[in-house]
Amino acid sequence: MAMARIVQSLRKVGVGVFLAVLCAVMAARQPEFLSVDNIKDVLVQISGIAIAAVGMTLVILTAGIDLSVGSVLALSGCAGSLVGLRCAELGPAWMGVSAGFAAAVAVGALCGLLNGLMVTKIPLTPFIATLGVMGVARGLAYYISHSSPVQVTPGMRAIALARPLGVPFPIILMLAIYVLGWLALRHTRFGRNVYAIGGNEESARLSGIRIHTTKILVYTLTGAFAAVSGLIVAGRLAWMMPQEGDGFELDVIAAVVIGGTSLAGGQGNVLGTLLGALIMGVVRNGLNLAAVDYNVQKVVIGGIIIAAVSVDVLARRLGRIGKR
Repeated sequence: MAMARIVQSLRKVGVGVFLAVLCAVMAARQPEFLSVDNIKDVLVQISGIAIAAVGMTLVILTAGIDLSVGSVLALSGCAGSLVGLRCAELGPAWMGVSAGFAAAVAVGALCGLLNGLMVTKIPLTPFIATLGVMGVARGLAYYISHSSPVQVTPGMRAIALARPLGVPFPIILMLAIYVLGWLALRHTRFGRNVYAIGGNEESARLSGIRIHTTKILVYTLTGAFAAVSGLIVAGRLAWMMPQEGDGFELDVIAAVVIGGTSLAGGQGNVLGTLLGALIMGVVRNGLNLAAVDYNVQKVVIGGIIIAAVSVDVLARRLGRIGKR
């Protein structure tokens, strides 16, 4: 047990140290990297991935996976934009914004609910269930948008581009969601249940935890967070395209794994996920400033993901050795 605790502590510290070293290297090579404007740009750029990654953290903590978040982002964004435009035509601007937001989150939550029901009630493995929803959601996004970009309402775009006290709204929203996620995992029965299920599902069941209810809620929240990410993306771009979010799920999973959450479940936290998203954002921003080819950037990110998963596997092996 002592070995397991030591390994987990080293992983938590290691993510923060790696991010600090990475920032120092980027700043040494590109002095403008540490400018206030560039830091804000990095945080805005990762906001969509980071918000969706809160939900993915919950899923992976229960030893699950959700491959549908990219398609759910596109479907929710298209649905919210279409509803927002129609309501804005019929009433004041605030009606378009509120209706669009509600529609997007409802669609995302319904997709997540479907994932949760299939995982718990049929049951299907999370990989198969969410892979199916990924295809359905992507097809529906193309269908309702007629395979064309959907314009967002001026109100939704204004919110996405707002800067209260000089801080971009996506950053404020991202940090607020992370605070709520941290509080939920650390100080609520729901959070304790999530960790218990991922640690040992059978033991959690025997202790009276409602496994199905918790998992359904986890997947529903993940869909809702993907929808919020979709609204942020749509607002920043002024359009939501049905092909938006292609490969998004890989970036979201990468942020969670790089942040130290174990794919085996039961170990990790949202703070680590935020650091993981920051690492990805810093790497991409630094490579962009250095004018590195986009395809090379994908190779670098892929290498970081492989390293993070390898560390996870090694940590679990050392943890098992420590328990003997």
